[in-house]
Amino acid sequence: MIVVLRLTRVPLNAHHENTLRRSCLGNALWLHATSSKYAETEKQIPGLTNPPRIPSAMEPKAESPKRMLKPGFEKHAIKSLSTTEKEMELPLKSSLDNVTKIRGASKVSDNVRGYVFTRYFDYVRGYDKLLEKNFPSAMKVYRVFFEGVKEFFADMKRYLKITRIVNFKGIKSLNRQELELYMQMPRDMFKMAPTLIFSALPMVGYAVFPLAFMYPRVLLTSHFWNYRQKLEFQHMEFHNRLTYYLPVFRCLQEKLRYIEKHPKHKELSIILGQVGSGTHPTVEQLMDVKSIFTEPPYNLVSLNRKHIRMLVKMHQASRGIFKRHSLYEHAFLLHYMDQAICREGDVHNMNEKALRNACLIRGLNPSNLPKEEMISWLRDWIKVSATIKEDHLTMFLHLPIFLAYNHPNNWRVVYGGDQTFDTMPSSEDKRKH
Repeated sequence: MIVVLRLTRVPLNAHHENTLRRSCLGNALWLHATSSKYAETEKQIPGLTNPPRIPSAMEPKAESPKRMLKPGFEKHAIKSLSTTEKEMELPLKSSLDNVTKIRGASKVSDNVRGYVFTRYFDYVRGYDKLLEKNFPSAMKVYRVFFEGVKEFFADMKRYLKITRIVNFKGIKSLNRQELELYMQMPRDMFKMAPTLIFSALPMVGYAVFPLAFMYPRVLLTSHFWNYRQKLEFQHMEFHNRLTYYLPVFRCLQEKLRYIEKHPKHKELSIILGQVGSGTHPTVEQLMDVKSIFTEPPYNLVSLNRKHIRMLVKMHQASRGIFKRHSLYEHAFLLHYMDQAICREGDVHNMNEKALRNACLIRGLNPSNLPKEEMISWLRDWIKVSATIKEDHLTMFLHLPIFLAYNHPNNWRVVYGGDQTFDTMPSSEDKRKH
């Protein structure tokens, strides 16, 4: 095929060469070729034997000659530029004036808005004082409710945190305050559950809290009580506990005839006689008879239903189906509290409020008691608690009978001498009151 094309190829003449050159070269070369000088030389030379050399890409480009300006062109250009600058300055000045006006207007609006919001916030901040002035009783109830909700949910968060600690490290890792909250908070949550559930209902919720504040001792916890209510309700609850001391003591006396052959029968009968005659046994006497409470009829498994029911009410333990388990858990919580007090530096390092609360939990009325007497009574309790093991659990549950049944403070509560406790109000109680 290549051979045929070569044979049939027509020889190039001058016209074909010129046409090929025009088609292959660029426009710049073609303009150069068609210039006047090149045309004159082309007339003189009949054929293009030596075509002009095409500059390579590596060679430097020739500088284009400067364009000649007409005389007076520079002055005319300067005048036109000055006029255009003046024309551009006018809208620029007007736009700057508009920007300053807008900024001034926005600053004024910001000042007005800030003044309005400041006055509004001041009004809202002082609105509670206005309500307290016009509706003092309603605002007092509102303040008690608001503070109670905060305290209740704060204690509930602490209780959940303590529960996680117990699950990972054990209950012995808790301090005294954590153990007291761990004992009390389940009762408070169970007590508040109906009020919180019914308050979440659409139509019933509006009537729940007024009803709860009408009966705060039954439907609300101590978080929602003011200082006077705390004194009054604590006195009522402790009075109810003391009413079960005598039935529990009678149950102990009834079982005495079943252990006549026990070697410690005489010692226990002496102790019960002392309690019945208005005195208390010593710590050494109680330690001597603790082995009786490991066997029937005084161990926890052998106690009858009446005895168990009276013990539950005396200790204010859980009143569910598993009453024996509730007593078992309550006794060990008290025992761990005693151990925590010893770890934290003994009883004398506790403040007066903690001492009163500790005596109240263990069954002694702390009203009008000096600090030294509370410390002495708690030390006797802890001495007995330190020697008790799991087998002696029933004796630990009866320690309020052996150590506090005949105390003058308890007798004043039972027979109407004391009407309220004389505890010092805390800062939260002062705010509520």
